[in-house]
This record gives sequence, structure tokens and C-alpha cells, in this order.
Amino acid sequence: LKQLQAAFDAALSGNGGLVMVVGEPGIGKTALTGQLATYVAMRGGRALHGNCYEEGSLSLPYLPFVEAMRSYVLDHDPDALRSQLGSAAPYVAKIVSEVREKVSVDLPPGGDPEDERWRLLQGVTTFLTNAASVQPLMLLLEDLHWSDRGTLDLLNHLGRNLEGARLLVVGTYRDVEVDRSHPLSAALAELRRST
Repeated sequence: LKQLQAAFDAALSGNGGLVMVVGEPGIGKTALTGQLATYVAMRGGRALHGNCYEEGSLSLPYLPFVEAMRSYVLDHDPDALRSQLGSAAPYVAKIVSEVREKVSVDLPPGGDPEDERWRLLQGVTTFLTNAASVQPLMLLLEDLHWSDRGTLDLLNHLGRNLEGARLLVVGTYRDVEVDRSHPLSAALAELRRST
């Protein structure tokens, strides 16, 4: 808990980071991150929470990010959202429909899929770092052992762009479900190389 609190304190100073809480099922990952969320609130920050789900249940692309951003969008007025979204609004609105409901935005026309994917990754990163400049944030992504490829790509992109951000990204996963061939292993290795 002290290590996680120190990581959030660093984020308060603009040294955003990404940490993983790893362990077997039932060991207390959720309880630990719940204690961290309380600390974040006491320090004037806000905890955003999203879950990955077992394949076949509710495995939509980017779902943990969508859940976390949806709660933020619903709690903020349109003017504040417009400012924090900036030019990223159309791309965030593609995956968070509540953005379209609160802020008048036209979805971007379809184009090159790789370009659209990069704009989405960059748009979400811009929105989260802008929001964290207003109020420090902890983004909790639970059960990453069930994450989809899009979620891992977004986690990777965000993790490489936390310099100067008041944002701490915390992921949890079950190490017993993640071997060397698991996509999460490759994503974490890539993050270690690039940060």
C-alpha cells in the first residue's frame, strides 16, 4: 500500500506512472486497490474504475477504459468536458456514447483503419491527461488477464505518454493465468522497454 501511495504522490507532482498489482485469485488485490482509492480521495484525487471480463461474457473492445471514462463523463458538465476533450472529442465519442449525449460532437468519417486506431489511442490519452490536469486521477483497470487486444494497445499507448501527467494507472491481474505466451506478457514487456 505504501508503494502505491508513493506512486500516487508522485503523480500528484506530475510524475504519472503505471503500476501492476499481481497475485493469485482471492489474495486481496481488490481490497488493496480499494484502500488506495480511499487514499486518492483523501489527497484530493479521483479514482476511475474499469473491469475486464472473461471472454464470452462482456468482452467489448476497450471496455475497462470505457467504464472508467463513462463514470467521469457522467459526473461533469458539458463545458468542462468540452475543454478536457478538446480535439479528441470525436474519437473518445466513438467508444463512450455518453460524450455524444453531453457534448455536441460529430463522429469522424471512416478512414484508414490504422490511422483511426492511432487517433483513438491518442484521443483517449489526451482526454485522460487533460482531465488529470484538473483533478489528479487514479485509473484502475482490473482483471487485465482477461483484457482484449484493444485494451492492451490503449494501455501501452497511455503508459508511454504519462510523463508530466497527474495520472496513476493501476492494473491488476492474476499471475497464475498469465504465462509467457499471454498477450498481457508481451504488452508489459513492451511497456518496460519503452518507459
